[in-house]
Amino acid sequence: MGRYERSIKIAFDKVSGEILDADKVFDKKKDAFEIRRLFHEGKLNLSCCECEQDLNVSGSKYDRLHFKHKPKHNFCILADGNLSPREHEGFTSILKSKESDRHRELKNKIGLLLSKVDGVDINSIAIDNKFIIRDEEKRRPDVYCKYRDKELVFEIQLSDLSLGYILSRYEFYKKHKIFLIWILDTFDIHNQGTLERDIKYLTEYQNFFKLDENAATFKLACKYKFPFLTDDNTLLTKWLDKSVSLNEIRFDYESCQIYYYSFGDNKKKAEIKQGERIKKILEEENKKNEELKLKNANTKINHIIAEIKGLRQRQSQNFEFVLCEINELTEYELQLLNSTLGFKNKDKFTNPPLFQWIKKASQDDVAFLEFILTCHRIEIDVNERNLDNRTAFQEVYNNKNILKCTPVKSLLKRGYRITEDDITFFHAMTELDNDKKMDFCMFLICNQLSNRGLVDKSFMFTKLLFIIESAKKQEIIGFNYKHEEWVAFANNAIQYYSEYWEYIELAFNNYGLWDRLVDLDKKGTFQKKVQTFYSKMPKQKFDFDEVFQDLYPELTNCLSE
Repeated sequence: MGRYERSIKIAFDKVSGEILDADKVFDKKKDAFEIRRLFHEGKLNLSCCECEQDLNVSGSKYDRLHFKHKPKHNFCILADGNLSPREHEGFTSILKSKESDRHRELKNKIGLLLSKVDGVDINSIAIDNKFIIRDEEKRRPDVYCKYRDKELVFEIQLSDLSLGYILSRYEFYKKHKIFLIWILDTFDIHNQGTLERDIKYLTEYQNFFKLDENAATFKLACKYKFPFLTDDNTLLTKWLDKSVSLNEIRFDYESCQIYYYSFGDNKKKAEIKQGERIKKILEEENKKNEELKLKNANTKINHIIAEIKGLRQRQSQNFEFVLCEINELTEYELQLLNSTLGFKNKDKFTNPPLFQWIKKASQDDVAFLEFILTCHRIEIDVNERNLDNRTAFQEVYNNKNILKCTPVKSLLKRGYRITEDDITFFHAMTELDNDKKMDFCMFLICNQLSNRGLVDKSFMFTKLLFIIESAKKQEIIGFNYKHEEWVAFANNAIQYYSEYWEYIELAFNNYGLWDRLVDLDKKGTFQKKVQTFYSKMPKQKFDFDEVFQDLYPELTNCLSE
């Protein structure tokens, strides 16, 4: 029953048919006790305007009279002590308004018009005289009827309603699967008060209804919120009017509310359409941007290709500027450049471009070959073979018009791997002078580099590398000493390459040459040179270290141990 039994501010006198206002009839003490006397003489028959249960005229210790439900009465929201004074006052005001002429007029019009609607059970229509009783709670709607498979109740509101009143009606009817239709007689849709907003936000539909009194049949004047997109794709809303019959109304079985137009659903559709428009605009913008990007990239790429062709035709020896332009290309532009050049798209019926360039090259074309091979941003496969199954290395040596060292070094820097075919091919050549043999030895050494960026640096230490390689292979390489002249070879190494002796000594020791030299040094010349060396040991150089560590990791490991 609540925290306490609340007094009732209005009562209906069944004898006179009038509503008695406690604040007025009990205002004067004399009149108040006259009312009490008449009640006890049975000349007043009082009932609650909300639940129609009998009321008493009760007093208090301060002689303050009021209306009150009789003991053991059933639930009535007006007697519920959980209502705040403001909410109680609001409920009382609503009950008073139900007896106004306008309220009676609307109730009767609705009831009469419903009786003519197809699908309405005429016998079910009740105008302010039917209690809906569920779970010891009861409500008396202004109008009740059964429409097809649904129960409908109409609540007419001529004044502001508290949110508590609205929710009490809404929750009760929703709980018992009865559709509640609010009839708002007067309201300004553009200047909504608390009542309109409370009712509007009960559901996502945002529909308001009033009786369409201009219609000959039962129709509701519906104001609904309509979302729309402007030409500039801005989502706006506006209020529209529509006179609708019961068969045009939609029923939400979850909230037990009616609606003509679903603002929430259509707003989502408008938002989706707005998103699609935005997506389309973005796609069009992206397409334009991509087209412009491609156009600008093609302009840049065509310029670079034209520059390369021009430099090649002029047999220019300087490709630095165009190389800088290529290095400044974005990844997108670089992909386009390589796609346009197509050096890796091998046609199985045509020799790769690299072979054609090498075959036709003169010495003045070597700079172009070096540019193509050392520009790592240009995609090219230096290890592929031509239609005759020859390698690029072999093609270089077949060209009698060019010096071999620079093109082969460029191939090696690009990652070319010397094959067994290349070695056989080289040794089968006639007229191999000493320089060519030395170059080939260096090519084989550079072929072992894991970091091909060290090719040029390796060639700076040709003789030093030959000394270490000779120790490693136990065969004199790159020097004009006979096979058995190891002591002379070693003496030459310590005399002319003393600044790198730490590397040489490490190689001699770890590859087993040191002990062999001691055995062969019958005259002690090598050992004397070593002794002299250590007595006046020159400052050692270490600019060879990077090449040394790459080619001879086994010796580097010995250093760390």
